[in-house]
Amino acid sequence: MQEIKIEDTVLLIDVSRSMLRKDFNPNRLTIAIQTAKNFIQSKIAIDPKDRISIISFGGSIKKLIPYSNEVISLIESLKKIQISGKGKIHEAIAFSLQIIIQEMRKIGGKVQRIVIISDSKLKIEITKINKLINISKGLGVFVDACQIGKIQEGKQNMLKKITQLTGGEYGYFNNTKAIINAGKSFASKKMVKETIAYSYSNKEEKKAPLIGEIALSLRRPSVMEIRMMMRNGAKGQDKCQICHSIKAPTGADFYSEGRYCPNCDHAIHLSCAALWAKSSEHKENIFRCPFCFFLLKLPKSAVKLIEHKDEDNQKIKIIEDNINQTKMIEISEEYINQINASCSYCHNIFLGDFKVYECQKCGSYYHEPCVEKMYNEIKSCRFCGAQIVYN
Repeated sequence: MQEIKIEDTVLLIDVSRSMLRKDFNPNRLTIAIQTAKNFIQSKIAIDPKDRISIISFGGSIKKLIPYSNEVISLIESLKKIQISGKGKIHEAIAFSLQIIIQEMRKIGGKVQRIVIISDSKLKIEITKINKLINISKGLGVFVDACQIGKIQEGKQNMLKKITQLTGGEYGYFNNTKAIINAGKSFASKKMVKETIAYSYSNKEEKKAPLIGEIALSLRRPSVMEIRMMMRNGAKGQDKCQICHSIKAPTGADFYSEGRYCPNCDHAIHLSCAALWAKSSEHKENIFRCPFCFFLLKLPKSAVKLIEHKDEDNQKIKIIEDNINQTKMIEISEEYINQINASCSYCHNIFLGDFKVYECQKCGSYYHEPCVEKMYNEIKSCRFCGAQIVYN
């Protein structure tokens, strides 16, 4: 059975210099803006709960407005559009995905879309485009494209390829009336048979394969927090907000097994989080915070936290997070484009702008500048806690 869901859409508007061409009256950009207005009005009319964020891309990329369902505010934001340079479609899509990922972490169960309005005269880097297509597919993001003007002869229609591979819609329009009306047609809801991302319900769902890569780890107590807990005893320790106890089901104190949600900062025992993940999601190490629904993941060493003794008696076994040593191994440039994960420090995807390093112990990836910042701050891998050593 098909299900209609609330949608979040990033509307990408090309503001390259080629958009000033007058083969459309008065020019391509004016028609693109009118198309965007029709899309906004039609989209919110279909479902007032849907939201739209608007991004312009040309020589630079600008967020004109964050997610909103206020039609007047969305249309007013289009007045900020300014022509600049030539657009790089891979950078625009990457920027859109960062916005989408932030929202997917907050709450699941929505359909995520990117709608591109462009004349296709864009700077194209095939390798980066292919990587972003794979990420979009892995996160269940639909990419639609509304193309203005003639198709360039002898060149691959990249906008059409992107839409085909992500399950989106493509339209090529060569007259003003058709493209303005396209704004209404692209506003239609996506019909999905199954949920494409984690929600906080117990309903059986199809999970986007890369959803675990954008989940954030539970925050460890800082060294100062641990010292204060140990110094003040039971009175200085937090209570787990799942079991409402200082002591974990394993008998451990909070300072040894306690963690915090990085979004709402609620205190949670690692073992309680493992139990919650097992009961609320179908992937043992990925779950949503029971308080703010933020997308979280358990450390790899905690996947085997829970052992069933028998049907009536559940025993929890903690696999200790050994704070030992690790090395950061440089990833070859050819392999960077195959990494379908985000940086465990800044949580941005890898586009080949920096060297990439992998933690030898846990396999987490980092940008080179992020490794340097992390080493200066804590001298350890932010994901597994192992101390970083250099030869």
